[in-house]
Amino acid sequence: MANVLDPMDIKQIFSLHRDGLSNRKIALTLGISRNTINQYISWLLS
Repeated sequence: MANVLDPMDIKQIFSLHRDGLSNRKIALTLGISRNTINQYISWLLS
């Protein structure tokens, strides 16, 4: 079963993205895979 991020993690991803951080930097900051960040950002922008 895939791991699911809790709502606070998702909120933090969106906040960092809004602040202009790259997906790579968000991934490094949160210790989450860049692919996961890419998926959540794609979901946000769709």
